[in-house]
Amino acid sequence: MNLRVSTATASLLHIKKYRIDAVPTTLYFMLPGECSGRCAYCTHASGRLSRVEWPEFPIDEVVVGINKSDAKRICIQSPYGEGYAKMLVEVVEMLKGIKPISASISALSREELKALKEAGVERVGVGLDCATPEIFKKWKKGVPSWDAYMETLRNAKEIFGRATCHLIIGLGESDEEAINLMEGMKEKGIDIALFALFVGKENRVELTRYRAMQVARYAIFHGGGEFFFDDAGRLREMNVKSIDGNAFLTSGCPHCNRPFYNERVTKIYNYPRPLNEREFERAVKEAEKYARIHVAAGQK
Repeated sequence: MNLRVSTATASLLHIKKYRIDAVPTTLYFMLPGECSGRCAYCTHASGRLSRVEWPEFPIDEVVVGINKSDAKRICIQSPYGEGYAKMLVEVVEMLKGIKPISASISALSREELKALKEAGVERVGVGLDCATPEIFKKWKKGVPSWDAYMETLRNAKEIFGRATCHLIIGLGESDEEAINLMEGMKEKGIDIALFALFVGKENRVELTRYRAMQVARYAIFHGGGEFFFDDAGRLREMNVKSIDGNAFLTSGCPHCNRPFYNERVTKIYNYPRPLNEREFERAVKEAEKYARIHVAAGQK
């Protein structure tokens, strides 16, 4: 059996040599085969996922490399379609016990989620991607409904004790809609992994807006914040308890840094490593170009 491996992960496992600009702290894999979904922003059919290439290698070679790796986690991406939940279970059973395993999934049944848990998956990320049902209908074709994804998130939180909701910024949502989704997930005890829309060879969301959304996400999940919008739902101002460099890191499962998954090395949207002081100050200024930020005294 073959497994698709991100180029950076393949290099890290010494399966094949590729240039690495930042070392992945999670090992990223994908099940082989075509996806039945037709999400308008997805590049899976081209052999890529966002900016990343995923060549196939024998799973035996992969296991040898994993055992020698210092990475902290395994993440397995699953396309949508018949038979993939069963295949995912089989792959997890081959890899379990080496490192904690996350699975990036579409909507699955409660029974399929339980099977993943029993096989050895420690937590799941669910590719909801869209902030509202209306945006979901526009972009996500050939996959289960918005309600099915929401049910998957609720079941995943119950079964695994934790879950992550993927949210792409740049699909036409207003700032208010994105923040409402993040706040709703926080109330359910579900984390948010933010992505910047990347299509073709460029990002489709302004960096300043994305920085503001990163600050908002960080505030929501670290003490709360107050957000003020104009009549069109654009974020104008926010009050937050604190900001630190973690606000601008890749968000997702523990130890997930997805180096340059949806950005170029020359224009970083999600930092794959801790920021230095100059980078942090620049990131905050970028966010403040989009929305006024008030930070509790002495916390910035």
